[in-house]
Amino acid sequence: MWLPSPVPAVPGYVCLLAVIPWLVFLPASASAQSVTLERVGVIPGPVEHIRVAGDYAYVSRHTSFSAWNVSDPAAPVRLGAIDLPEEIWGFRIRGDRAYLGANFSGLVIVDISDPASLSLLGSHKTLGQTKIGAVYGDRAVLIDHMEGMVMVDVSNEAVPIGAGSFFLDGYARDVVTSGKMAYATDSPTGLYVFDLSVQGPLEPVGVLHAPASPRSIEVQSEVGEPSGVLAGPGGAQLQLYDATDPTAPVRVATYETPGRASRVAMSGNYVFVADAQAGVTVVDISNLSAPVAAGGFQTDAPARDIAVTDTHVFVVVGAGERQEGETEVHILKRSS
Repeated sequence: MWLPSPVPAVPGYVCLLAVIPWLVFLPASASAQSVTLERVGVIPGPVEHIRVAGDYAYVSRHTSFSAWNVSDPAAPVRLGAIDLPEEIWGFRIRGDRAYLGANFSGLVIVDISDPASLSLLGSHKTLGQTKIGAVYGDRAVLIDHMEGMVMVDVSNEAVPIGAGSFFLDGYARDVVTSGKMAYATDSPTGLYVFDLSVQGPLEPVGVLHAPASPRSIEVQSEVGEPSGVLAGPGGAQLQLYDATDPTAPVRVATYETPGRASRVAMSGNYVFVADAQAGVTVVDISNLSAPVAAGGFQTDAPARDIAVTDTHVFVVVGAGERQEGETEVHILKRSS
């Protein structure tokens, strides 16, 4: 078993080492086929990132952010669009707002209440390159390459105000919120858990130092009570985390997918993996410590990003981020 070298204690938060005797490395051969996918439509590119809320899909490519009506998946309709002065590295949707990480423009808030007429509400510039933003109440958290995880007061969306930051030990990658909890990841050191309901300086309540931590992270549920069940691609594999005890997050399993896991989306007890040359891989995490294969779909180009609803899967295929080449979104109908 691999054992980490000692890590000095850091005052102010709990530091947990990745000495996890039940960590499981599972191959894709353990299978229980239960989800079928059928291609039913296409959103034309170019596109890099996608998220879906209700009948609308939101996509970005370089500086462009646009909305599509996908109520009829066989005939998506492009609606509104907005262009930013800097490249969009990632975004999240919450209600009728989109929170974009727009490089040196910082956190950008877009009103999507009318998808046919997207409008810029405000922005907050950070010291470095902003990657992505998430939200809890009237506070947004974002990932910045120089500051780490940054909190912003967005009670006045026209003039967001910085409300503190915490420097992550490695290269800050991603953040997602679930209820009052925020989960941030960096490379290569690990996962940080923050309780955003706590007043005062931004400090993690739990930290897991683990090798090959995810480049991106998703949570089982972003709204309501904190889920604590997380998934992300790391070391080209699917990694599963249990942070239901926020002071003691653990990496429960690492699942070897057929391809090279690049991004994931979660829906109930399923993780849908954009699995590069292997297309879409579906993994059942009903037993979090023993995930099993639950289906897949071979796309005709490498799968790069992915979003899911209760009925459909939206997968970006084609050239990778900041690569030249054709890209589009395949819309897959899911059934089980």
